[in-house]
Amino acid sequence: MHWKLIAWWIGLLLLALPIGAQEPTPEPTPNALYSGEGFSFPIPPGWTDQSTPTLAHFTNPAGTADVYALAIPADEIQAGIDAAIAGIDPTFNAPRLQSSEVPLPGGVTWTQNVYALPDGTLIVGIGRIRDGVLYVVVIRASQVVLQIETPTLNEILLGYTLAGEVSVLDRIPEYADPTTYTEQSLTIGSDEWPLPATLTLPVGEGPFPVVILVHGSGPQDRDQTIGANKPFRDLAFGLATQGIAVLRYEKRTFVYGAELTQGPTPFTLDDETTSDALAAVAALREIDTIDSDRIFVLGHSMGGTVAPRIAQQDPDIAGLIILAGSLRPFDVVLREQYTYIGQLNPGVDLSAFMRLPDQLQAIREGQDPFVVFQDDPSEAAYWASFYAYDPSATVQALDLPMLILQGERDYQVTMEDFSLWSQLVGDRENATLKSYPDLQHTFMALGDLTRLSTPADYNEVGSVSVEVVDDIAAWVLGQ
Repeated sequence: MHWKLIAWWIGLLLLALPIGAQEPTPEPTPNALYSGEGFSFPIPPGWTDQSTPTLAHFTNPAGTADVYALAIPADEIQAGIDAAIAGIDPTFNAPRLQSSEVPLPGGVTWTQNVYALPDGTLIVGIGRIRDGVLYVVVIRASQVVLQIETPTLNEILLGYTLAGEVSVLDRIPEYADPTTYTEQSLTIGSDEWPLPATLTLPVGEGPFPVVILVHGSGPQDRDQTIGANKPFRDLAFGLATQGIAVLRYEKRTFVYGAELTQGPTPFTLDDETTSDALAAVAALREIDTIDSDRIFVLGHSMGGTVAPRIAQQDPDIAGLIILAGSLRPFDVVLREQYTYIGQLNPGVDLSAFMRLPDQLQAIREGQDPFVVFQDDPSEAAYWASFYAYDPSATVQALDLPMLILQGERDYQVTMEDFSLWSQLVGDRENATLKSYPDLQHTFMALGDLTRLSTPADYNEVGSVSVEVVDDIAAWVLGQ
């Protein structure tokens, strides 16, 4: 398993599955919309349409995942899902492994059935009944592919609406004013790994300061979608409303997940994050409406950890904005996350998950990564590159403005990490640090504000705090 393709945010799969610059052009609609009998959902870019008049059927670009959607008369959900799957594949004959209620953001509850075929393929049927009609989405893929495709599958399911409903994906924050900005598409990255990107530009002639958004871990889309929430889109709309351009792009592991795990050369931390962020900086310097002297890099979570490395390799970057970036060893952070989740779910055996922190700790303590991961040289090469990077030492060698923000309810990157940032740069005149009592990892006030956040909080609908947007805008405009 290539852990670099899976988010650090354990337990956040929405459905709890068991398992070179181009000239800007007008931004196209990101997803086409499929409209069936009484329902609709977004079609992921690049997916192949194999639909019939009675059955929606789309396949991912690699041909490794299929999504079906249909509506049939039914009075009972579980039996109806079974019947729907049998209708899709008459040869289907597998026991139901699990059936559960799945509350989605926006107050909608689905029922999820999970089946396993002899070859290891998983079938996930998700349905709900309205007025005697069962609306069903069926996903067919291996467990590994399901994990890689989770952000895309979440986008389909969250955008799936019945007639008369409004998708939770269509909302924008109250602080965003669409009349004050426009969006353009461009492509960043290398010729081998081109990445679709969106540049959100304030209305006016410019040149404008710009913030480049760098993702956390896992295969993130340009909005860093998690559940119904899109924190990077919130930041783009909020900052552009205040006169700051924002670039967000699809992460390489999101666009090329399968290819990266099978490539002939080792996949490294720079391949995952640093190189594409530097390509984004270079692309923006060629755009007339961008102030090339005021290009800022904003990194969230792992992006915040790696942001100093990006600045180290491009000394002309104007400043760094760190949102929930960790300075502690990743094995320590990961073990802490697993332990906390285990406390929330005392019946769950996390021993298998603890194997990775144990392996990473061994690497940190000096063991050869290619011995620790002797059965997977590509995994060994990735973690070797990861532990070769020392974020604290890199920060100490940098002398550029930094804005470091932290949610005090964050269980993934905690106030212990924030205190390390304070020790490193707290006495610098060009460093600003601030924490927010009510906010969690995505800088939203989700869940019970009197306690540390939990994975379940991501099922709520929210927006990045207006206070965070205002603080970032004021800091950027003040540089």
